[in-house]
Amino acid sequence: MKITSLYSYNFRNLASCDLALGAMVNVFYGANAQGKTNLLEALYYASCGLSHRTGNEEELIKIGERELSVFIDYEDERSKHRLKVKRWQEGTRGRKEIEADGARIAPKAHYRSSSVVLFAPEDLLMVKGEPALRRRYLDMQLSQTDPLYLDLLLRYNKTVQQRNKLLKDIRDEGAPLSLLLPWDEEFCRLAAAIAAKRLAAIEVLKEIAAAVYSSLSDHKESLELAYRIKEDSSFSEERPTAETYAALLDARRREDIGRGSTGIGPHRDDLLLALSPALNMRSFASQGQQRSCVLALKLAQLEYSRREKGNFPMLLLDDVMSELDGDRRKRLLHFIDGKVQTFITVNDKALIPPLPGSAFFRVREGRVFPE
Repeated sequence: MKITSLYSYNFRNLASCDLALGAMVNVFYGANAQGKTNLLEALYYASCGLSHRTGNEEELIKIGERELSVFIDYEDERSKHRLKVKRWQEGTRGRKEIEADGARIAPKAHYRSSSVVLFAPEDLLMVKGEPALRRRYLDMQLSQTDPLYLDLLLRYNKTVQQRNKLLKDIRDEGAPLSLLLPWDEEFCRLAAAIAAKRLAAIEVLKEIAAAVYSSLSDHKESLELAYRIKEDSSFSEERPTAETYAALLDARRREDIGRGSTGIGPHRDDLLLALSPALNMRSFASQGQQRSCVLALKLAQLEYSRREKGNFPMLLLDDVMSELDGDRRKRLLHFIDGKVQTFITVNDKALIPPLPGSAFFRVREGRVFPE
């Protein structure tokens, strides 16, 4: 996939933007608060229909306006395509329309077909932060490469919400326990399916990430990835089954009722990141090791997508170059050079050495000036 142009209208502070983006490395540079990150957000929004910065899409519309539109033209190995997203206010209600090559598509289909990897400063919290950040890493990767995964995840989340409601009804209103049975069965079936897909993905990701991390550390350290069910603190790769989850639900039923929430399942599981020999990075990793780990995970996403879909996704690097030392910057640029179409935001243009096929754009007050 290669983006050839971006058009945006009333997106954040970008009143009107029409850019040719055929280069493999596209660098947006300029001072803070000029619109660099907004450009990457527009690319991300057009590619998958979501913002990586806010869940409230009304914030994306330029202040004082009531509508936005953004589209990208791109090429794959077969033909040329256009993705377009429009959002507008209709009274007090927000409306949204997504088109692929002129035909309307559903948001779920849009997200499933997207092909983008984003690396933003907040991703550096993936190692030390909450398990939700690491689950999100897995969920986003699988949702873009496995056509069934997103449906499973959405159905699972709805099942957990309904089960939690029943747990509260049992606790607060004395509702019968038997009401849980059909939801427990659905929960266990979906949980096992999601865990199986996550484990299969980790088998591939850990191989790729370990090789990248080893290179970043000059082959002095190794990175281990493992999936952990919340109740199990070991680095076990054993595949959980529906029966596994049924036993766990049964063991903690009284606790779940007391709390009014489901305390076990893929929404609580974790991706463990460790330095050999099995030292949890949350407790033992230095800042440099954390950065190398996250960089390895992001580069692993690129290669994983290529293996699953046949080509590299586009890569968005939002203000992360200043967070990496010179050696890591060089290794990152070496990895993507000539293979991965990349869009980078930086304050200091000098952080990005000229590469063959690169293009630079100065951003000032919501306007973009190609060089």
